Amino acid sequence: MWSVALALTVTQSAPLASAPVGQESAPALELTLLEAARAALENDLGLKLAENSAEVTQYAYEGSWGSFDPTWRATAGYTDNENRNNNPFFNIDSINSQTLEVGTGLNLPLLTGGAVDLSFSQSNTDSNFALFQRSVSERVALSFNQPLLRGAGTAFATSTQRENEFRLRRQIESVRQARQDLLQRVAQTYWDLVTALEQARVADETLALGREQLTQNQRRLAAGVGTEVEVLQAETNVAQRVEQKLAREVTVRAAADKLKGLMYPGTEAARWERELKPVTELPETDPASVPSWSAAFAVALVERSELRQQLFQIDESEEQLLRASSLRRSQLDFSFQTSSLAIEQNEGDALESAFGWEYPTYAAQLNFSAPIGNRTALGAEKSARAAVRAARLSYDQLESQIVEEVRAAVRNTNYSIEAVRAAAASTELARRQLAAEQARYREGLSTNFQVLQFQQQLAESLYSQTLARANLAKALVALRRSQGVLDPERFGL
Repeated sequence: MWSVALALTVTQSAPLASAPVGQESAPALELTLLEAARAALENDLGLKLAENSAEVTQYAYEGSWGSFDPTWRATAGYTDNENRNNNPFFNIDSINSQTLEVGTGLNLPLLTGGAVDLSFSQSNTDSNFALFQRSVSERVALSFNQPLLRGAGTAFATSTQRENEFRLRRQIESVRQARQDLLQRVAQTYWDLVTALEQARVADETLALGREQLTQNQRRLAAGVGTEVEVLQAETNVAQRVEQKLAREVTVRAAADKLKGLMYPGTEAARWERELKPVTELPETDPASVPSWSAAFAVALVERSELRQQLFQIDESEEQLLRASSLRRSQLDFSFQTSSLAIEQNEGDALESAFGWEYPTYAAQLNFSAPIGNRTALGAEKSARAAVRAARLSYDQLESQIVEEVRAAVRNTNYSIEAVRAAAASTELARRQLAAEQARYREGLSTNFQVLQFQQQLAESLYSQTLARANLAKALVALRRSQGVLDPERFGL
């Protein structure tokens, strides 16, 4: 990897905001790029919404496993029955019976798609018709059911949970992407503020040159060796420089407000009025430290959140295809059941007999069904296959777009480095030209108009140099973003 060395202190010539009448302004807030990024990550509302969406998805994923939670059930009932006696062998007018029934059971879903069910029931009956007026019936049952074709296997039974897991991972990567986008906006806005302050400093410098020239022309006019036209030209130049200085100060205030909006969303007046003083320098770097586009793309293949999200989308689509393919099969279920039934005159004997499995029953069964045509399931499977194919094509398309983005980022970074060097050389030459022309003017070998022209060229060179360095800073951020490594821990600061 490569790093950026930062080493220039930014000065500012004009206040960013004026304090209300009667109040002292708060001291300027010295702010590094890393501090600005951390403040934005902590306070940005858009990022908080993305994190909240990820939290919702996480709860949905955790809750989807509840389909495998056991279910406990219990029943209780009472029946009071009275019927006419039509049997002449029993000397009673009516048959009365009272029955109390209770039961409980536990159902255990299995990861294989089947289920185990354990149940117990008891029935106590009192009657004036039976040989024994009181009877107790106890039943214990254990059953097992397992699909063998449609819906069979752990892969099918847990496919919904895995789909929710992939959806959660995709949402987490979406949050990571939102963080990197926010970091890029913060960095660009921070460098815009640094640039605006540098441009304001250049405006101060060129205004000082203009005023110096005006003073010199006024002295020449007073000495009788200058002309009034030269003084008017110098005064016009100073007025233009003052106008440029005011415009630069407005640009500084606008850039500061934009950065404050990212760092401290809200309406708190104290934060909006406080002056910002960025202390992280505009960077300079060596072309040798910039990776090749192929090396940068290799990092992007691993780190880019968009690619990770699309991979999870493919996995999610494949889970949907798995379920659709299983539901297209015929249904074949195996079930096994065993139970023990005991009927006694008291609860103790009935319980002992039932749980002792004295009179067991065993049953095994295969249930088969096959829908004729099955067009609904067939269409769903074809649709799921098409969705998988579309997800993979989207990944290929996204990969191609990222190659283009990485190549552009590397190219722009290399260009910005050379542009900084060229701008620095141009500024140095403009300073030397202005100094030489001022010396010629003092000797009467040049004109005031030519001196002012060289001052304008120097001003333009200084502005161009500042913009070139700011563009380099932004290009470095864009390169990290294209690789997917624009995190505070790896901000390169």
